[in-house]
Amino acid sequence: MSRGRVYPLIAIALATISFACGPSGEPAATADESSAAAAQPAAAPAPVVLDAPKPGTAPANPYSPEQIARGEMLVTFGSCNDCHTPFAYNAELSAPVPDMRRMLSGHPEGAPGPGGKVGPADMGLLGPTGTAIAFTFGTVYAINLTPDVDTGTGSWTEEMWLNIWKTGSHLGGGARPIFPPMPWYSVASLSKEDQIAIFAYLRSIPPIHNGVPTFNPPPPVEQVFTNLNAAILKGVEARKAAAKPAS
Repeated sequence: MSRGRVYPLIAIALATISFACGPSGEPAATADESSAAAAQPAAAPAPVVLDAPKPGTAPANPYSPEQIARGEMLVTFGSCNDCHTPFAYNAELSAPVPDMRRMLSGHPEGAPGPGGKVGPADMGLLGPTGTAIAFTFGTVYAINLTPDVDTGTGSWTEEMWLNIWKTGSHLGGGARPIFPPMPWYSVASLSKEDQIAIFAYLRSIPPIHNGVPTFNPPPPVEQVFTNLNAAILKGVEARKAAAKPAS
């Protein structure tokens, strides 16, 4: 299943949920309410200024320099920083830019989320740091990918990491499904060696102690994405099988 075929499936799931839910399970705004809100003058958003991150504690990294370099290339090519590294206001540029002091540490603890209301025709609303998106069913936060043992991926094992891409769920099964906008199916399409290389690189970056808010979706929403992710996985597995050379 190509990425081009996956996106429509996700859009359909979001649209289906949006008919019943507003942000955090509230009724979705009507067209009249959205029009009235749009007519009001918008207040100038306050620039987000983030404090220096708190150093974390990482486990030993047993992976080779070659694996780490390969993983860095894949993370860069996959644009992981676009969602997992927060944006902050840069006074020199007078614009928000990625705060690389907090590279891949997810939504900053205590930082504001999306401040508006998701309209009936909206897929989502992006927050000021770029690490939180409000959907009609609730707000999803980018997790901390740094190897901090307490708040990041430092307590994960390689097996747990690999099982994420086999199940489409957090921590490799037994947890909630992965939600948009995470393109987990792209990582699932990679070889096992490349998936391990990404894990190796994440083990090598500076650990940042940053507790990201937990998202607990309503059960009906969780079931929709459990079913959707299972359907996506079937497509990924079929494409992998078709790509294998004939024996």
